[in-house]
This record gives sequence, structure tokens and C-alpha cells, in this order.
Amino acid sequence: MDLVLLRLSALGDILRVLPAWANLHEAFPDARFRAVVEDRHAFLLEPMPWVKPVLVARKRLSNPLTALGELKRVAGLLRGAEASLDFHGILKAALIPRLGEVPERWGDGVTKEFAGSLQTHPLPFRRQTRYDQALGLAGAFGRSRGAEGLDRFRPVLAQAELPDPGPVWLQDGKPRAVLVPGASRRGAIKRWPLRHWIELARMMKDRWDLRWSLGPEEVELRSWLPEATGVPALPPLGFWHLAAALRQADRVVSPDTGLLHLAVVLGVPVLGLYGSSDPVVAGLPPGTGRVLRTGISCAPCRERACQRRQCMDELAPEWVAEAF
Repeated sequence: MDLVLLRLSALGDILRVLPAWANLHEAFPDARFRAVVEDRHAFLLEPMPWVKPVLVARKRLSNPLTALGELKRVAGLLRGAEASLDFHGILKAALIPRLGEVPERWGDGVTKEFAGSLQTHPLPFRRQTRYDQALGLAGAFGRSRGAEGLDRFRPVLAQAELPDPGPVWLQDGKPRAVLVPGASRRGAIKRWPLRHWIELARMMKDRWDLRWSLGPEEVELRSWLPEATGVPALPPLGFWHLAAALRQADRVVSPDTGLLHLAVVLGVPVLGLYGSSDPVVAGLPPGTGRVLRTGISCAPCRERACQRRQCMDELAPEWVAEAF
């Protein structure tokens, strides 16, 4: 069996399809798997050596003058595949197996830009988490080949071989928690107010061994936040070294970002701090943690330029501390 898996981007979304991909590999261990992802996300496949990355050049895909040529180039690499499973549902992703003449083209039920019209086996739409959306596609494809149970969630990186992050934790017997105050620039609306993070750290640091996780967008915070709060920051780490440090924690507290979903697939219990994020679509698999939100009338939303920020401002540190 020769299978093509498609999820071009983004970081958090690729992490959320890994349980489905791992289930497919477990059901069909002798199959050839190729995963079509943007070149900037190729590193996410490193713990899964059984899948071969087929890389799409993001710069060429983003340029209207070169996008079609890039899609044709990638499609040419997939000729001869038996089936494709589209976990993205946008036109660019759907075009690749169509141009590659893949005979069976499956879709997970969520489509944009008429992508479903290019699929031979589109699933019906269901409003559900992105985890369940991906697992549903794996389950449906598995049943078509006589394999059951591919729609179950499991933390697929809980036992994955990861690099040693070094001595990042105290050995004092306290439970460990990672606090993630940042988000990407594009996802800035998802950030919980910094004053709330500082108050939460003050409330919890005597009972928990806390660490800040501060990425490239939080360089300025790294210069003063640890000293001001008495909570150390994890050292600057590569992605998989950071994953190993997170896996040693007992809890990860984060807005709806890639690190939240990394913790989920690592098997670390999470507290998700949600404002504008949809608690259904961006929700968590059962048993992996809790989503905390105010539930105000205007949330969820997609207003990236919103200036009110009530949905996060009114999510009190006391609520989060109680949820620990």
C-alpha cells in the first residue's frame, strides 16, 4: 500500500494530526507513507521515521506566479500512490493528489475553496475538534481496508525518543509546571494578559516547581520576567529538546498555541486558556486536560484586531490556580 498524507501547515495543526497518522502506520505497518508538508515544518516529522517527508516550498507556494508550478512539481513526486488522505481541506492541498493522478483521494469533511470537489471520498462535515476530525478520516479509511479502531486518540509522542534537554528541573519533589505566556504574532489575540501570568506565578510558585517557556517572540520578557517573578525560564532550546523538557512536567498552562498541542501529544496534562479560540474546533481530546474560558457572548471569534480582549482579561488568575 502506498499512502500520501497531506497537511501543509501550521505547526499546531500538524501536531494535531500526528495521532491519526500514527494509527494508520500501526494498522498498516508495511505500507509506504509519504507526508506532504511545507518545508518549514519538516522537522515535525523527525520522531516518525517511517514517514517520508515530501516538502512543499512555502515561498514558491505563496507566490501566485510560482504556486501552480510548485504544486505540479510536488504532484509529480506522488505518482503511483494508491490513495491520499487530505487532513487540510484547502484547494492547494487538494490539487496536489489530483494533479498527481492519485486514484483514491480522501478528505476529512472540512473543506474550503471547493477543495471537496477534487476528492473522490470526502467525509461528511461534522463540527468537532481538529483531533477528532483527523482521527475520523483515519478511522474511515481504515474501515475501508478492514481495520478498526483508527479513530482513537493516544499521545503518540509520550514514548518517542527525544534528545536530553539537560538539567532544567529541581529535584525537590514538587510537581512541575510549564507556563507559556507567548503566542505567535499572528496569534497575538490569544495571549493571556501578562499581569495575570505574573499573579498566577506568585500564587503557585511555593507549591509547584514552575518554569517559563519563552520563545523567540519573548526575548524581551526573558530579560526581566524570571527575576521579577522568582520563576526561572527554560533555557533557549531547540524544538525537540523543548519537547523533552515539557514531557518531564506534570502540567503545561498555555493559550491555544502550538506548545499546548505539543504537550497534548506528549501526554502531559494541560490547562488551555481560551479567549477567541473555538472550544470545540480547537478543543482537546477527552482526558488530556481542561479548557478554561469566560464564555462571554462575543467569544469565540476570529477578530485578530480586537482591542477589547475581555475574553482573556476576565479570565482571572484565581480560576486558573484553582484548576491546578
